[in-house]
Amino acid sequence: MKVIHAADIKKPTALRILYGNPGMGKTTTIQYMPGRKLVIDIDGTSSVLKGKQDIDIVEVDPNNIREDLPKLLKDIQDNYLDQYDSIALDNISELENAVLTEYGKKGNNHGVPGIQNYQQLQFFELDLIRYMKAWDKEILITAWEMTDEFTDENTGQSFTRAYPQIRKPILTNVMGLALQVGRIIISPKTGKRGITLAPSNAIFAKNQIDDRKASLQEDLFNGKEIPQKNGNH
Repeated sequence: MKVIHAADIKKPTALRILYGNPGMGKTTTIQYMPGRKLVIDIDGTSSVLKGKQDIDIVEVDPNNIREDLPKLLKDIQDNYLDQYDSIALDNISELENAVLTEYGKKGNNHGVPGIQNYQQLQFFELDLIRYMKAWDKEILITAWEMTDEFTDENTGQSFTRAYPQIRKPILTNVMGLALQVGRIIISPKTGKRGITLAPSNAIFAKNQIDDRKASLQEDLFNGKEIPQKNGNH
């Protein structure tokens, strides 16, 4: 039995999930990841990183993504992993759409994916996430935002709840694999982008990396607190 003393555990590299509505700045947040960065562009929005330093971008064939993406990840692991400090998968919501579309096109149900395809998608996603997590790199996975109506069982109060657009049967699994889950928003007062890291009845979030409840976009990866003004954030 191999025993690891808790006092000897080093700070782990982080798997983060960042979600928000289109245009909120998920992809531009990648520029703030540490070191040299590799972006796996699923949704075709990497053009917003034009001119940024230390960023390489690779794309996958959306019509053959079930075969192309695992091959790409293996190629990265075998031949390129040492060249990068940070890797981003942008974004997992479009990955789900592309996989289901491919199942539909290649199936026998007039372009509609079958029930078993949704289960296959879920195992496909979880396998990919675990594969990337084992790289011991800074990993960022982006997702679009979904909302639903949620009622607190204790108080009976209803909320509009925001969460990553990841299939609900595996949403808890995916969030459990991540050390940090944040929701990106734009402040209506300052126009600055901020990231919520503290969970609430209305927001899916978590932070097992540090004690921050929120972060500015540019400070997500460096651990800085949001600057305080007159004693308030």
